[in-house]
Amino acid sequence: MKLKHLLIATFILVTALPLFIGLYSLNSYMGVQYREQVKSNLSAISQIAKLRILAGVERANDNVAQIASRTQLRRLLVLWNDTRDAQYRAQLTRIINDAALDRSYLRSIGVFDHQGQFVTATHGFEKLSSLASAQFEDRPIRLEQHNGVVQLSRVAPLLLDGRLAGYVKVDFSTQFLNQLVRDRTGLGQTGEWLIAMQDDNGDALFATPLKYDPKAAFTRTVAFTQGTVPIIQALSGNELVLEQSPDYRGVPVLASTRYIDQLGWGLVAKMDESEVNAMVYANRTVIYAAELGIVLLAVIVGVGLSIYISQPIENLKTYIEKVTHEGELIDPPRVTRGWQEVRELTAHFSYMMHTLRALNENLQDKIDERTAELTQANALLEKTANQDPLTSLFNRRFFTLRFEQELDRSTRYGCLFALVLLDIDYFKKINDQWGHDMGDEVLKEVARFLLASSRSSDLVARIGGEEFCILIPECEQDKVLVYLERLRCDLAELSFTAKDTLFTISASFGVAFYQPGMKSGKVLLKQADEALYEAKHAGRNQVCVYQGQLPS
Repeated sequence: MKLKHLLIATFILVTALPLFIGLYSLNSYMGVQYREQVKSNLSAISQIAKLRILAGVERANDNVAQIASRTQLRRLLVLWNDTRDAQYRAQLTRIINDAALDRSYLRSIGVFDHQGQFVTATHGFEKLSSLASAQFEDRPIRLEQHNGVVQLSRVAPLLLDGRLAGYVKVDFSTQFLNQLVRDRTGLGQTGEWLIAMQDDNGDALFATPLKYDPKAAFTRTVAFTQGTVPIIQALSGNELVLEQSPDYRGVPVLASTRYIDQLGWGLVAKMDESEVNAMVYANRTVIYAAELGIVLLAVIVGVGLSIYISQPIENLKTYIEKVTHEGELIDPPRVTRGWQEVRELTAHFSYMMHTLRALNENLQDKIDERTAELTQANALLEKTANQDPLTSLFNRRFFTLRFEQELDRSTRYGCLFALVLLDIDYFKKINDQWGHDMGDEVLKEVARFLLASSRSSDLVARIGGEEFCILIPECEQDKVLVYLERLRCDLAELSFTAKDTLFTISASFGVAFYQPGMKSGKVLLKQADEALYEAKHAGRNQVCVYQGQLPS
């Protein structure tokens, strides 16, 4: 009898060893899976953050393009270059103050002549005696610090008839970057965002406040020789996930790095390794204690065990092996007979499997959520890139693309098309007299009217403040002129009410037609612009066709 009990105890001990190994392997496997999911999540949200930054910068580029496209601004700057007459500087000041009125995120605008010398600026602009334009040639948009405030600066050349008239420097608020840095969703308790660029020494210079150093913007640096630091990897153009990498504090972190090539910025989303490992090690002590208890229990009570409880233990061992080798988190087989400890152990395994499944599902839901946000961000980015936010018409960027396509098509097949530029007359007076809200309503109503009056094949776009463009493919010149004259008359019949006062508007039209052999879109744009200028010069509210002569 004693020998039988000894054999039974030995058998139980042998079956407990695979259980110990299986639980240890399962614990290790789940730790690896959890870490991989955290790495995937960091990579996804850092990509979304990169797209958000690019969208904010693209918005700034569009606004600078609208300001730089103002013909009157460029003409006055040419006159200033030639005469240095103070009246032209005063007019330039009024134009840029007008441009800055309805843009809350725009901080200031500065104008420089063709030699880079300061001409005029809006209130709050950091006055420069001269503009070193060479520093903006590689990256025309950059982060700067002015009076302790970080701002986004963009320099654009002003060209008129192929001649450099000067430069415009526009400074924007970095509110969209600050919002990104403050939003640490998905980064846990210890996570944070890092945004940096290279200073004159080539080191990483932080451009925004840090969670652990709120005064780090434009003050704290990391030497470029510290190649293992995530922000240095990001500035080196490496987009990867780093493990056990020391951050700027020297603390080991798990980090996802991104490089924004258009701006030369490095972006890092990171979490402390201690937090990442906390979940992995949370149940290790409990599991090890349970394993030790199982082994001791098998040795102590092995003599009293019988075949009655050996089969449930064998089933449980088989289940652990299946979970370990196949990674399938199924419930253990239900035990309705056998020793009480065996039933309780099985119940604990069932609870553990439910917990692990719930953890996997939660992590998968987070990944799906981040993927949906990335898809939404891509869709929003595509819409923002092509659509004017005020009128919902196409913007200058999309117009330029379609214009080049139409020019190529007409060059191949010899099709005639018309380019129409129209400008609302005395629009500044509407803003001054009735306010910018009323001015916006006029722009939106004119946009709706132009869209409703055009063919489905025509392209209507807003390319400036009060300047619109109509691209009319496959047309006849006399019919286009009749259509535009009718459009001009109908526009003049639109009425608006502001402060119980009824007023109307008018518009000037400049038309140029594609001629066979014309290979450059700039020529046709210049012709339409000259025709528009002639219409305004001749008294406004009329349609002028380019006749091959410059206006007097």
